[in-house]
Amino acid sequence: IFYFFSSYTGSLPFASCANVTGVLLNETCCERSNDRANYFWWNNVLQASGGLEDVDNFSWELLGCLVLAWVIVYICVFKGVESSGKAVYFTATFPYVCLVILFFRGVTLPGAGDGILVYITPKFDKLLTGQVWLDAATQIFFSLSLGFGALVAFASYVPYKNNVGRDAVIVSLVNCGTSVFAGFVIYSILGYRQYRGIGTIEGVSSGSGLAFVAISEAVAEMKGGPVWAVLFFTMLVLLGLDSEFGTLEGAVTPIVVDMNLFPKIRKELVSAGLAVILFVFGIGFCSGGGEYMIAIFDYYGMNIPILILALCECIAVGWVFGTENMSKAIEDMQGTRPSKFFTICWKYVSPALLIIIFIVTFIQNLIAAPKYDVYVGCNETDASLTAEVTLPVMGQVLGWIIVIGALAPIPFFMVKNRDDNMGKFFSTCLRSVKQDRYYNMEEMYYRPERVLAPSDQC
Repeated sequence: IFYFFSSYTGSLPFASCANVTGVLLNETCCERSNDRANYFWWNNVLQASGGLEDVDNFSWELLGCLVLAWVIVYICVFKGVESSGKAVYFTATFPYVCLVILFFRGVTLPGAGDGILVYITPKFDKLLTGQVWLDAATQIFFSLSLGFGALVAFASYVPYKNNVGRDAVIVSLVNCGTSVFAGFVIYSILGYRQYRGIGTIEGVSSGSGLAFVAISEAVAEMKGGPVWAVLFFTMLVLLGLDSEFGTLEGAVTPIVVDMNLFPKIRKELVSAGLAVILFVFGIGFCSGGGEYMIAIFDYYGMNIPILILALCECIAVGWVFGTENMSKAIEDMQGTRPSKFFTICWKYVSPALLIIIFIVTFIQNLIAAPKYDVYVGCNETDASLTAEVTLPVMGQVLGWIIVIGALAPIPFFMVKNRDDNMGKFFSTCLRSVKQDRYYNMEEMYYRPERVLAPSDQC
């Protein structure tokens, strides 16, 4: 959002050091570093401090963007799927318009072919590194919102008689196809960036370094840069808002429906309360050390918890509820049973892969502490703006607290929802594993009209 508003200008602020203003350093440092977009990112946008322990600076501009983001999210989701379903008609489709426009602009830039060649050239030796598999798993979890609850929450509003197998395949193919297509857009722009002598394609980091530094540098070099900047950051804003719709709905639905924690409070108020709580947590990320805290949340809060949550879901489906019961449920919904391929994946392939990736991730955490980039500015002898340092013990402790907090609901609700007789509980699970107990799926099916007010129904 910050970049979106900054792009409405005749000369982009990250296009020249003369346009960069900030509280930390000066134009001389920007010129010496020869990395104006990176300088703008750390100095203007983040107003970054010198490390995780230093939170002296605070960006009021980022706080304003945070307020605006949560106001938009709440307006779009406060009535549940009735409001968010209408909003996504725009937030989910317009980014494709932006992506297509940027694609045709990108592939016509000089040097675009070099970037695309790097993109489509396989490097099979990378398959032998565990980090690649972890990054791939994380990417799929993020792009498909697996383990976040959003898909389950939205799927609960779908009519019982529905071709769920077709929907699952379509969503997966569209998601992966979009990622591949977006890769051509990004790498064509990176090729142009290399052609202009700004940097190499392989030297670009992922995450914020790609979107807010590398792409910004390339866009600033284009003719009509502000137009392309507005288009690109409009796409990013809409994608971010669209993702947050699902994340908030995935949290509100179980609170209101499944657990029914606030039976006398309207869903709109519960959504507002949760949005305010999340907004308050987000204020800390607007400080000078906010980028470093994001790195901790991204490393600890996503990788291990999501892997374990997904593994528990696979075990619940494949071994507790049972693949036979799952197949009968899908057959009852769509009229045909899923193929043997899916049942094998539910029971064996997916859990095995998740266990392997989890073990590799856990070993990596034990062998070496994670590293992160800190803003160091520049001096007469060193023009580097950032340096990679090891995460301090305080950050590692905070990270493992995040992991424990994210996973704590699993054992809590296992104990809370168990039968009074623990032996009966485990024997029930055992019978399900043996696949000799089946369920009346239509009686078990969750129907929103049973628990939601008329205004909340889809």
